[in-house]
Amino acid sequence: MVLCLPGMFGRPEQWRPVLTRLAAEFSMICLGLPLDYRQGWLNPEAPDLEGLIAYVEKFLAVYGLDRVVLCGNSLGGQVAVTFAGRYPERVQALILTGSAGLFERSLANGKFIRVDRQFVDQQAQFILYNTAVLDDAYLDEVVALLTDRRQRLFLVRLAKASSRFDLRAHLPGLHLPILLVWGRQDRITPPEVGVEFQTLLPQATLAVLEACGHSPPLEQPAAFSLVMQDFLHSLAGRDGLQPGAKASP
Repeated sequence: MVLCLPGMFGRPEQWRPVLTRLAAEFSMICLGLPLDYRQGWLNPEAPDLEGLIAYVEKFLAVYGLDRVVLCGNSLGGQVAVTFAGRYPERVQALILTGSAGLFERSLANGKFIRVDRQFVDQQAQFILYNTAVLDDAYLDEVVALLTDRRQRLFLVRLAKASSRFDLRAHLPGLHLPILLVWGRQDRITPPEVGVEFQTLLPQATLAVLEACGHSPPLEQPAAFSLVMQDFLHSLAGRDGLQPGAKASP
């Protein structure tokens, strides 16, 4: 089983092209993290990674999933790494793409100002190499989300908690297969961050995708799927990953 975790503004449905390409060979789920304060999973006043790790653990427990491959983008990568360190017996391998945890360039100096469609469009152009992969409905959804002052403050607090949770001391202790996939044009976690992850992780390999920013699964689903497929093939002989795929909200 492969469990994919999107980043802070990622949506499970944005991973569908990847899941669809790999569904014939591997069982895959994309799990949206509880990043809306109204969901009540995280403390609105002090959201942190511990709550997100607990959420993933609860999901696996409810559905009886064990020994999964965790695949995380940005904040989802940081959660995946931390979960693997906490529960090594439950994680077969890691796939990290544009992962937070070592360095992540903040947007608007950590504050959301003048939240409107123009602001969101500008931020999207900074995050992604090609914003054409985002439709108007999604961008309008982000505007509506950030117009809520409490939600905006909630995400700023979570981003600050993430930036304070440095993974450097945790990475050398992870002794499992790890695939790193980075976008060449990633300006949030630049390619040199991927190189640092590779240096600190004992069993990591790094692939860099061209014409790609901070979200390879969204921006380059075909290239990302091929790299991911090769990596999963290297694992399949041991634990027999099963076909079938779906996205989970």
